[in-house]
This record gives sequence, C-alpha cells and structure tokens, in this order.
Amino acid sequence: MRHTEIDFDSFNGSSANGYNGKFNLQLPAGITYKEITIHGANLNNDQLRRVTLSMNGDSLIDVTGDVLRMIQRFKNDHIEDGKWVIPFTDFSMTTQEGQNLTSLITLPGENIILEVETDAPTQAQVDDRLVASIRAEGILGVSQTQRLTVPRIYRDVMNGGVAGENRFKNFVNQNRTTNPVRIRRAHMLNADITNLEIKRNGITLFDKLLEDQNYSLRRFSKVPQDAIYHFDPVKTDFGIADPLRTQGSTFEMIVTKSAVGDFEAIFETLEILPQVVNA
Repeated sequence: MRHTEIDFDSFNGSSANGYNGKFNLQLPAGITYKEITIHGANLNNDQLRRVTLSMNGDSLIDVTGDVLRMIQRFKNDHIEDGKWVIPFTDFSMTTQEGQNLTSLITLPGENIILEVETDAPTQAQVDDRLVASIRAEGILGVSQTQRLTVPRIYRDVMNGGVAGENRFKNFVNQNRTTNPVRIRRAHMLNADITNLEIKRNGITLFDKLLEDQNYSLRRFSKVPQDAIYHFDPVKTDFGIADPLRTQGSTFEMIVTKSAVGDFEAIFETLEILPQVVNA
C-alpha cells in the first residue's frame, strides 16, 4: 500500500449544540497529507461556513464547504451528503509523480491546524433539537525529510468593474507569496463571465468562450458547474507538465463579463519554494 488511512483525534469546539460554532483540530506533523475528509452529522451540505488549514500560521486552505463539494463535482468524483474532501494529492492525475506533486509535506515540529466553522441551525434542526458534530479522517503518505512545494486552495474577490474586458495584470496569489506559483485550476464564480484570456510575457496562452471551454472540459470527463467559468490546465491529467506557470515579465488574466459586478474566484495553486525546507 502506498497510503495509510486513519481517523484523526476529536475536534475541540466552542458550540454547545454543534451549530454556529468554530472547531479546531491539531493535526500530526511529520507526515504527508494526501487528502482529508470531514464527516458531518446533522449538518446540511451548505452548513460548513468556512474550512481552513494552516501550517505554521500560513493559511493553505481557506474556502467554504460548498466550494469543496463544487471541486469534487467538477472532477467527477463520487460525492455524498455530509462529507467534504480537502484534496491535496490529485488522484485523477495519470502518474504517481503527478499525484504526489501536490501532496502536503509536513515536517516534525510544525504546527498544522484544521479549523471548521458551522452555520446556525435551520428551523427544522431547532425544532428537532438536533446536535451537530464533525470528525475527520485522512489518506496519508510516508514521512519525507524535505519540502519543495506548497499546495493551496483559497478564494479571492476579483474586480468586475466593467461590462466587457476586465484586466488583472498581477496574479492575485502575489498577495500571499512572491515565490513562483503554478495554477492547477481556477473556478470563477459568476454567471456573467463569457470569456477568459490569459497572457504571459505578451503571448496568449489561453483564450476561450465559456461554451467552448465547457465542451472541452466535458471531453476530458470533467463536469462544468452552472454559473462558473472553470479554467483547468490539468484537465488532461498530466499534473507535472500542465499546470500554468505565472512567473514572467508580465502575466495578465482578461475576464470578459456581460454585466458589471465583482466576483469570487477559487484558485488551486502550487507554490514552488526557492529553497528546500528540511526536517
């Protein structure tokens, strides 16, 4: 077996009935995380208000439960009610090396914290006097002695100030790190987006209408979601060769919208560390 599959310890929390609370779990360090699944009892699919995972205070995952389930659906993964998957390793990739590239390698002594915030109960949950609870289990890899990359999944708000072309000349991830970053996927949550163009060093690398992009994604067994523009350079399942490099003299994303309005974007990225981090 390449993997170990285990349940983690119980969450610590601050809510008497499990709703409208914040729960945290100190995860073991010195192991490699492939994926983490959060299991909920008496929680609807949209009641994880926020899911974050930090390493030594650096936020690597910061999304809602809805976003985690959207990514599962897009990748055509099996999905069930009351379960949310944090995908580090991308098991859809063709090679073991491609899968392992995005694993989260942690080193002994590091501080790994998983936090989950739950929404307020629905009226039906109040009437039935339900108590919500969560637990987590994971697929883990062998311990490693050094870290070369850091995977991230996070959300950002992009300015959609005009009906037409909206230009983003600095990749949004630069707010988090100045290290080289590769985009694995981007999910732009807005029904008004009609086209995406991406340029690096003045050369167009991608330029597709929404309907053409969705057709292409379906050809590679992906499942485009309504009201979302999915950019997926790894749709062919080659995880090493195909992520989009953002470093260059210029990098520009041009989002065409049919109506004015800011929008949220979910980025799945891989940060390339300038120096190896050793245990």
